[in-house]
Amino acid sequence: MGKKIFLTLISVSVAIFFWYFVGEKTILKDNSNSFSKLQCVSYAPFGKDESPFLFDSGLIISEDLVRKDLKLLSKYTDCIRTYSTLGLEMIPKIARENNLKMLMGAWVSKDEKQTKGELETLIKLANENADIVKAVIVGNEVLLRGDVSDKKLYEYITQIKEALPNTKVTYADVWEYWVKYPHIKDVTDFVTIHILPYWEDEPMNIHESIEHLASVREEVEGILKTSNILIGETGWPSEGRSREDAMPSKINQALFVRDFVKLAEEKNWNYNIIEAVDQPWKRVSEGAVGGFWGLFDKDRLDKNVFAGDVSNFPNYKYLAFGSILLIILFSLLLKNSEVSTKKLLQFTIINTIFAILYMLQVEQYNIIARNNLEGTWAILLLITQIFVYYFMLSHILKPKRIDVIPSVFFYLSAFFAFILSMNLAFNGRYENFEIYGFIILAISFLWLYSTQYEKLNFGKFEKALSLVLVLSSILIVYNETFLNIFSNIWVIIALIFAYILNKGTKNIGLCDLKQVSIYTLIFVAIFVAFKTGFVSNKELAIACNLDSNSLSCSIKDFMGASIYFGYVGLISIIFAIIAFVINKKSFSIIALFLSIGSLILSNTFLGAISFIIAIYLLTKEDIKNLQ
Repeated sequence: MGKKIFLTLISVSVAIFFWYFVGEKTILKDNSNSFSKLQCVSYAPFGKDESPFLFDSGLIISEDLVRKDLKLLSKYTDCIRTYSTLGLEMIPKIARENNLKMLMGAWVSKDEKQTKGELETLIKLANENADIVKAVIVGNEVLLRGDVSDKKLYEYITQIKEALPNTKVTYADVWEYWVKYPHIKDVTDFVTIHILPYWEDEPMNIHESIEHLASVREEVEGILKTSNILIGETGWPSEGRSREDAMPSKINQALFVRDFVKLAEEKNWNYNIIEAVDQPWKRVSEGAVGGFWGLFDKDRLDKNVFAGDVSNFPNYKYLAFGSILLIILFSLLLKNSEVSTKKLLQFTIINTIFAILYMLQVEQYNIIARNNLEGTWAILLLITQIFVYYFMLSHILKPKRIDVIPSVFFYLSAFFAFILSMNLAFNGRYENFEIYGFIILAISFLWLYSTQYEKLNFGKFEKALSLVLVLSSILIVYNETFLNIFSNIWVIIALIFAYILNKGTKNIGLCDLKQVSIYTLIFVAIFVAFKTGFVSNKELAIACNLDSNSLSCSIKDFMGASIYFGYVGLISIIFAIIAFVINKKSFSIIALFLSIGSLILSNTFLGAISFIIAIYLLTKEDIKNLQ
């Protein structure tokens, strides 16, 4: 008993040391020679449960919220940048009360009526508030989105210049689009470029980001032959998924802003930081990372970006408590067990590692789960992981038990891994690497099944899933490169599940999947051609912005809306369920067709579930035969 208590205390001590180290020691120290005030900061006046998409549902911006926000921001900056005018007409008045200047923006989109309203309101507000409006910005990343042509944008900017002859006028876009459309400079008073090293096509890590930014600004200055440049957006996210070796974190955000402002002051650059407050609504279109660019969090709490010590785990004490609780609770399994020293060491090591990993996963879900669906996903996974955690420790204590874990937990874990792999392979830019809890699952099943593969008796269904997991892993590596450590870990996890699924199907060869493979390849080719040649065709998008009355443009708009709102995935899952009920091969083939379409058209979550159902239906006869 003394040995068990001693090793449990060692386990607790290791957990305490780990969390203390990452929470208190691995931090960014205060930089007292930082800066007094930022030049300008992007501001969106939305509460944590609000978004601009709610205006059509009657959203009215809270004047009290704006007043509190601008009073807070006035301590850190002399200027705010806005992106729209409609519904935000009270902002100039409140900005003046807090001695704030404005870079006033108007939202330009493919909706001509809405754009007209934005521009008319911009002219009105700029005329009424000339004393605080430093400049007006006609459109934000319009050319990047392909909402209007460069010719139409030129006309909009000209219209505003003629209406506001005494106000500086500019347009804001990612720097590449200024290089692509340099003639826009001819109708602006200065150039406004966005340089976001994290979002670059070739992402920059935090250590190269400032140098990259300086290089880009110099390049644009040389190409456009002007030094009259405003860096209209730059910053770094505090949370979210890594892109290659560009890693979001609280420390990296503070490091970027502090280093950038220091360089900007040395170079006498004009700049605007994105953004004032975290905007959870952006996570819908940009993934979890989109909601964490603020200098303040969604509750308006300071992230210490400006000054002060910064930790990536400021709540490490709660996480440490969770790990300690798990270690102690699972150590109760030792109470009446007679185990060797070797088994006791194995138990202690696994219990310690899993307790830390589990709390890391809890923390990640606490950050990234933004709605009921994602909350449900997180809860289901955490429940599965805690049960597998328990069964793993039980197996160490009683290794002779053959039925140490119900097979339902393996299938659930494999399906979860498959769904996430599909998300990362086909919509990876906005998906997170949920590696911590899956490390628990991968280690556990690899250990538990290491001598039982011949007893698994898997069939074509499992063989097909293993093959797709391997192929999706190749696609993930291609998308992320080997620079992304989180991607590399996920690929190893996926390949472990693929290995187990494959080892349990030793009597099934790839030739046995010939028919399903042919269907899959044909459907993939159809939807890849459809996506690249039609849905994502930028030339067609620009043509449709000029003339949207054609049939092809109507179909494109319909498909765009169906993809954005998830209708493609919804249709695929409904048809997969119908196919499951009707139980006819023709319906199963159609279900496979729709599921592949859903995956390739980025409705990956429901598409992956539909694909699992379709593959099961097309291989179920073999499952029956095995049973």
